[in-house]
Amino acid sequence: MVGKRTRLQWRLDWKSALAIALILPVLVSLGFWQLRRADEKQALLADFEARRLLPEVDISSLDSYPNYLPVYAVGQFDKTHYWLLDNRIFHGRFGYEIMSVFILSTGGKLLVNRGWIEGDSSRRTLPVVSIPQGTVRLSGELYRSEEKNFSLGEEALGDWPRRQQWLDIDSVSAEFANMLPVSLRLGSDSQGALQTERLVVNVSPAKHTAYAVQWFAMALALGIIFIFLNTNLAVWLRHRKDKENKEL
Repeated sequence: MVGKRTRLQWRLDWKSALAIALILPVLVSLGFWQLRRADEKQALLADFEARRLLPEVDISSLDSYPNYLPVYAVGQFDKTHYWLLDNRIFHGRFGYEIMSVFILSTGGKLLVNRGWIEGDSSRRTLPVVSIPQGTVRLSGELYRSEEKNFSLGEEALGDWPRRQQWLDIDSVSAEFANMLPVSLRLGSDSQGALQTERLVVNVSPAKHTAYAVQWFAMALALGIIFIFLNTNLAVWLRHRKDKENKEL
């Protein structure tokens, strides 16, 4: 009888088995998803570092528009058409990100991200945005979000300037003819630039890896709890410890 009590045995409980069958794959998949995100962010950073060292090229000469490619553009700002992307916080201060239509000297149009400007936190008034006059030369980097994080339409589309949360470049292209399918993010020393301090990625690869470790740790903890609930492992371990203490 003593041997039966101390032998490691399974007492499978269907409720806990069902729970682990449902939850464990989710935890593991979330861990691997975070690892994939870490790889994507690392590739993005490597791509950024490689391209930022390239010389500027004329945007009008391009056939493709890779992110972070240094370019310059010559033309004039459209004085009427620009957007204030709402609720952009910069060093703890409320403000807007300014997106403007720029008319290229070649006749095309370009969406230009001029950077951040401080706003009225009470939201009663809009900031006065200065617009460079005449023909100017802009310099910066190409950017189009790979994530679908733009959407039009907090305020009536007929009102300018427009204040809204996000901006969809495809919708802008539908509204403005000859709009390039990319935006130009101005560099800090470019004409027309406002506050242009930006993050390449909002979550670092190291953080994604740490999140993955957390999900895997939760999966491991769940597995250990399942084993203890469905076996006499605790009794078996206690018996072994008592036996070792007696032998000492």
